[in-house]
Amino acid sequence: MKLYHYTDLNGLNGIVEHHSLWATNLYFLNDEEEMHHGLKAFENTLEHLKEDLSEKSIKILRDTLAGHRLFQARCNYNISFCQEPDLLSQWRGYGASQGVCLEFDKDELLEALDFGNATFFSGDVFYTKPDSTLEAKEEILTFLNNADFLKKKKSSVLHEFVGTAELINSLTPFFKHEGFRQESEFRIVIQQDIKSKAIKFRVNTHGLIPFIEIKAKSNTPYTGRLPLRGVKIGPCKNRCFVAEGIQFLLNSRGYKGIRHSFTETPFRA
Repeated sequence: MKLYHYTDLNGLNGIVEHHSLWATNLYFLNDEEEMHHGLKAFENTLEHLKEDLSEKSIKILRDTLAGHRLFQARCNYNISFCQEPDLLSQWRGYGASQGVCLEFDKDELLEALDFGNATFFSGDVFYTKPDSTLEAKEEILTFLNNADFLKKKKSSVLHEFVGTAELINSLTPFFKHEGFRQESEFRIVIQQDIKSKAIKFRVNTHGLIPFIEIKAKSNTPYTGRLPLRGVKIGPCKNRCFVAEGIQFLLNSRGYKGIRHSFTETPFRA
């Protein structure tokens, strides 16, 4: 599966210079309802599970969700990718700063990134209305009816509590308001103890943005580099000049043989 990461030339420079990607705290992304939307979708779904689950299981889900709302959610960091390589809405976001689109293979990338002791999940984003429950219901029932989960649940009374927390942690970050559907987003969500990795900050027009740096492993076939497959250059005034600079950068940082291409979107940056 191919994944595409849109950024600008400054972002590209940082990525290949440090062989890393930045994971932004979910509370500081461009959707102001980030995380709240997933929690709300999960909570709304509980009212529609009475025919499928016992009262005890629903109570455990509800209690675990209530405990999850603040502390755990603030330890979620996200690296965003798109599943489309030449998307106008993304060029509009990065075009003014000379945008580029970086191509990766999903499996190669997940294998190459060093998450340390942190837990991570990856998957497509679910785009829903705030009161939607269908996607959450399907995911909840699939998890709770899994044969492995049922077996562990019978062997330990605590496993249902642990499994429910795992379910909420792995599901709620992937819900997003349907107004962002055009982004066609794929996410890598990293969940860590606040002390396990140094939190860094950058500044944008909205204020201070916390993030963590996820570097490439040193023991992969890419020997410390990210498994970058290609670079698509977005709308810009001087294509050849930008392309020459990108190739010079990639070669000087060990990313040799990386192909580049140009957007086919007729957008005037």
